[in-house]
Amino acid sequence: MKRREILVALGATTLVAALAGPGLAQERLAMGATFSSSSYYTYQVGIANYLNSTVEGLDLSVQELGGGEVSTQALLRGEIDMGIATTSSDYAAVNGEAPFEGTSDTLRTLYFFAPTPINFVVDAASNVQSLSDLKGVKFNPGGRGTSTERQVDMILAVLGIEPALERAEGSDALDAFQNRRIDGFVKLGLHPDGYIQQAAASRDIRILSMTPEEQQKVSEAYGFLAPATMNPGAFYGSEGEIATVQTAIGINTTADLDEKIAYNIAKAIFSEAGKTAEVEVYAPGESIDTAQLTLDVAVAPLHPGVIRYLEEAGYTVPEKLKP
Repeated sequence: MKRREILVALGATTLVAALAGPGLAQERLAMGATFSSSSYYTYQVGIANYLNSTVEGLDLSVQELGGGEVSTQALLRGEIDMGIATTSSDYAAVNGEAPFEGTSDTLRTLYFFAPTPINFVVDAASNVQSLSDLKGVKFNPGGRGTSTERQVDMILAVLGIEPALERAEGSDALDAFQNRRIDGFVKLGLHPDGYIQQAAASRDIRILSMTPEEQQKVSEAYGFLAPATMNPGAFYGSEGEIATVQTAIGINTTADLDEKIAYNIAKAIFSEAGKTAEVEVYAPGESIDTAQLTLDVAVAPLHPGVIRYLEEAGYTVPEKLKP
């Protein structure tokens, strides 16, 4: 009798599974996220909800882990299926640089959504008109101990420029500029930027533009810093196009992610509906061509599913971004 009950139960389970069909099968995936205090965490939660409602069979959860390096380490250990990424952390993983041990040949790019241009800001009343004019100038290279500070140190070194560096926390550097103890600073981000606006409220400012040669020299030395142009507009009392270099923030994965799932994620993200969903949780996304940004800044190869979608949509994928 007990054997019969077990067989009936197994048969019922099989029948339910068969009736459910493949369309209802759920692919449960985990996305590593940055700190919950970050606006990018809000973006990840919002986009995960959008993808779950758009991509059939996807059940994507968000796990708070930390920055791009921590998330990518967890990804390469197989603890998550995709995660927050920066071009600098991808570059380190692909090339086996600290904190990663050994090169990664399985890391793949899904997409990038947030460019982070490097803004070199100086007092407009100074004689500093270019990066090379920063020699000997009291200048803050970014918040003490931040990735911004490390990146600016690398940029200045490769260009052979030696300001009189004043290292300080971000708020202390802003105070020093407002009170004329330094003549310039660096701030990453799109415009308008609240930090730069506070600086401009106390002193007229100038955002320095890199020469094409400087852009090329930096990007050749550090593959995660891509040439970029931006127009800050009239937010700080001046207009005009500025040339610089930028990093970017996005979502990475590995070669283990199913090709169809990666394709459907790319299709959803790069669509008009995807743009609307992005802007709802990340307002600067309105002015960003996510697909083109991905092609411009990606360091790790694109996932084959992403490549298939982009090529079908008419984009040309560089050979260097193909696995």
